[in-house]
Amino acid sequence: MRRLCCKEMRYLKHLIALLTVLVLLTQPLLPLAEGFTPVAYVGKAVITLKVRSAPDREARGVDTIPEKGTVYVLEVTDPDWLLVKTDRAEGYVLAKYVSGMHDVGGVDISLLREPPELPDGEDPFVKQVDAFVENYVAYVRSGDYLYQTPDADGRRLRHIDAGKELRVCAVSGDWSLVRYREQEGYMLSSSLYKWDRLDPYAGEIPGLALPTRLIFLARTADVFSVEDNTILKADPLPPGSAIAAYEKDLLGRYLTPYHRTTGYVDAELVAAELAVVPWQDAQPGDLIAAMSTYYAVGIHTEKHRGRNWNIYLSTGMLSGIVLQPGQSFDMNKTIGPYRRSTGYHEAPIISSDAASGYGGGTCQVNTTFYVTSIQLPILVTHRRVHSDNDVGITYVPRGFDAAVGAGGINLQLINTLPYAIRYQFFVSDGVMTCCIFRL
Repeated sequence: MRRLCCKEMRYLKHLIALLTVLVLLTQPLLPLAEGFTPVAYVGKAVITLKVRSAPDREARGVDTIPEKGTVYVLEVTDPDWLLVKTDRAEGYVLAKYVSGMHDVGGVDISLLREPPELPDGEDPFVKQVDAFVENYVAYVRSGDYLYQTPDADGRRLRHIDAGKELRVCAVSGDWSLVRYREQEGYMLSSSLYKWDRLDPYAGEIPGLALPTRLIFLARTADVFSVEDNTILKADPLPPGSAIAAYEKDLLGRYLTPYHRTTGYVDAELVAAELAVVPWQDAQPGDLIAAMSTYYAVGIHTEKHRGRNWNIYLSTGMLSGIVLQPGQSFDMNKTIGPYRRSTGYHEAPIISSDAASGYGGGTCQVNTTFYVTSIQLPILVTHRRVHSDNDVGITYVPRGFDAAVGAGGINLQLINTLPYAIRYQFFVSDGVMTCCIFRL
């Protein structure tokens, strides 16, 4: 059989694309043919979703939808549950975990899925040995296997112990292409933590929250859990607080990263919002990144009052910092040294030999600064976490903290964006929010 030439192949692709458009335009006129799956809405998963066989938390799981994955909604069955379609099954997910839903008018699910553009018919994730590029550094969260292919049922190459350092070439779906001791293979991305980019333009860091807006509270507000609607924060946030959040969901809530989970505030309590603009599209003055972390204010001991003082002091030093393209930043040189003589108060700290010290609270400020920065192609050249276990640090997911202190306990980075940026902190009792604006 004669093979098609390049010109004929291009013509065929254009013809297929045209036919697809025609099908979409005439879809409301077509009968429900066999295999047709009418999709009413499309949204994004805020967290990894379990698809259940019935609208019940105890129902059997039939599939999962990854965090930030597309959710194809067939029907809104009630305020709490959505009937969805995946590649493997139909089932139910909790509505509160789906954001950005929009009406698509009941089109066929197969027409909503854009086929990936694969060079020469190959999977770009399956790299050749000589194509491995070290784009990230990460560490093994708990012992896990290195696989020959991105398949949990595939051949295991070796077991890698917890805490070992890996170099990562690429991330795709649930898998990462990694190198360990000159051996390359695939590991589940969920088995890795303490990520940092070696190439600032390598892409998103797995597990990193990416708020899409900054919201300002009109009135006192509680932060509730999306899991069970319980109050997460003992101290309500005061009016005027600025919070990094995702877009409003169908239930009228603004979801926000809260410690190691997801919380929300009611939309009726929000006075204004400012959208985060993708850094590639940003104009001077645009907000390009934001992150909030929360802290206690109701512990009225002298040391905890000292911690809150230190938070206000150090965020004031950081607000207004401008980094030109290619300019380096050193946190200890900016807000240190952490002494009484420089204005710091004694407060609780994370240390192997002391329970308190001057400057306690600055690590949370530094962490908030760090997690905001890595939402952008900014190169981190030095970072230290507090500990390789979960002791002490709960205000961000494990592996995303950044400590400051004496010696090498520091954060250093370079503005590798093509334009100047300015940092700005908004601090209210109980929440600090770091923002980055394009200049």
